[in-house]
Amino acid sequence: MATGRYPRVEVRDRENDADLARTLIHEYAHALLHFDIDDDTERSKREVEAEAVAYVVGRYCGLDTSGSAFYLAAWESDDPKIVRERLSRISRTAQEIIEVLED
Repeated sequence: MATGRYPRVEVRDRENDADLARTLIHEYAHALLHFDIDDDTERSKREVEAEAVAYVVGRYCGLDTSGSAFYLAAWESDDPKIVRERLSRISRTAQEIIEVLED
């Protein structure tokens, strides 16, 4: 569901506020990057993109991002051109979220 320009994301509460924040960023990244994709064949790669955004934004905010290593290790076998395309989307999305957080 979108509210205005930005999508609305809901997640279950977590015991750790930093984990909750990272999860919200991950799911928000999905909403921004993948809101119109229904194809399950690329699901694992979409997870990597969302987790990479959560990692970048989390690091920017000073959150513990050590749990992101599992997802990000999945890039090992991707073609360099595909990795560059994904990095571009990840970078733009992380920048957009950081700008919203700074406002």
